[in-house]
Amino acid sequence: MKVIRSSARKTNRAPASNFTGTVFSDEVVAGTSPSRMRASVVSFTPGARTAWHSHPVGQTLFCLSGAGRIQKEGEQVQEIRAGDTVIIPPNVRHWHGAAPDKLFSHLAMSELNDKGEGTAWFEHVSDADYNAAPAAVS
Repeated sequence: MKVIRSSARKTNRAPASNFTGTVFSDEVVAGTSPSRMRASVVSFTPGARTAWHSHPVGQTLFCLSGAGRIQKEGEQVQEIRAGDTVIIPPNVRHWHGAAPDKLFSHLAMSELNDKGEGTAWFEHVSDADYNAAPAAVS
């Protein structure tokens, strides 16, 4: 068993090449073989978001605090809140981030594929896509 102390890792600012706005990431785990699991707590300031991206083995988000948005390509933007879990299938283009007026954080979990490949990054999300009215929460 191994305990990784919080003091052993620093908070990283997410790169502008893959994110819009101010986003911070705290790595929770980067699995060592045979594990391919990666998990990070990602914190978004209001209006901040990822670029379009996909994951070869899919991604699971567990919303920790605040209010966010997520969109699967070709579908309407959805609002997500603390306690929600989002399961994104493999190779599905999507983005996620904070609502325009709220902080938001989630635990992002994904795996590398058997070739060691992880997230594929694409273009930034347009302001028009980001500002589209989200679907009603049921």
